[in-house]
Amino acid sequence: MEKYVIFGPMVIFLGFFVLLVVGFLLLVGKLFMKGKNQSWIGEVIDKSTVTKEKDGGFGKETFLSLKVQLENGEVHSIPATREFFNEIKIGDKLKKDKGALWPKKI
Repeated sequence: MEKYVIFGPMVIFLGFFVLLVVGFLLLVGKLFMKGKNQSWIGEVIDKSTVTKEKDGGFGKETFLSLKVQLENGEVHSIPATREFFNEIKIGDKLKKDKGALWPKKI
């Protein structure tokens, strides 16, 4: 009986924790596959740079993004690497093929 009192809550907590981790991994996988299955063509309408201080105040982080207007009129904000951000100009066309993770300049 004492085993159940001591180990019962631990087993319940571990089971709950495992369910949370599995749920999180399923959500990430679903979002990853959703992004990979999209295809679109759009025009870059804006470029933005956001700089924030890192946690603890040591250094800064820079986030680069491109605003792309798709052919259907939707506007999406897409994260970009520094190299890709510097290569792209406002007015450039981007294309994301189905199965690709990132768009390419066309």
